Amino acid sequence: MVIIFLLLLVLSILSLLSLWSLKKRFDPFEVFILFMFASYWCQNFFYLLSSPYQRLRVVEEHLPFWSARLQYGIIFPVLLMWVLYVLRGNHRLSVKVLACFSWVAGGVFIEKLLLLVGVLVSKSKSWYPSIDFVLAMIVLYTCIFFMEKLPPILRREMVLRDEGDL
Repeated sequence: MVIIFLLLLVLSILSLLSLWSLKKRFDPFEVFILFMFASYWCQNFFYLLSSPYQRLRVVEEHLPFWSARLQYGIIFPVLLMWVLYVLRGNHRLSVKVLACFSWVAGGVFIEKLLLLVGVLVSKSKSWYPSIDFVLAMIVLYTCIFFMEKLPPILRREMVLRDEGDL
């Protein structure tokens, strides 16, 4: 369990450092706001999954608890920020769809790995990833919607000056 925690900690630090590269398409303040929004939604995504139904929940020890927090609070949101980076770029539609699908499917795959290694547990007889797919798509959609609505608001508040800021 210590190895998993250390691996997630290193991945979290590296992923946070990668946010600096997003400044090609995002203003630094916009990166901060989008990251906070994505982190909030990814953590809510996790709390919906670990709802009273006990479908998936974190093992009640310190290292699994913090491992799950690193995963849902830092790693998933940073990966989502990179998906938003691809969506804002001039890539083909197939690349954009692939990035979105990769984030959704990757999140479900990581949850399955966390379930297998013992960070997450399930009291139900089986694990239904379709629920996770739908919730991940909701998170992705809300973050895309927020990314589209944020620049006009920041321009109106004079945080961003014009399209050249992006």
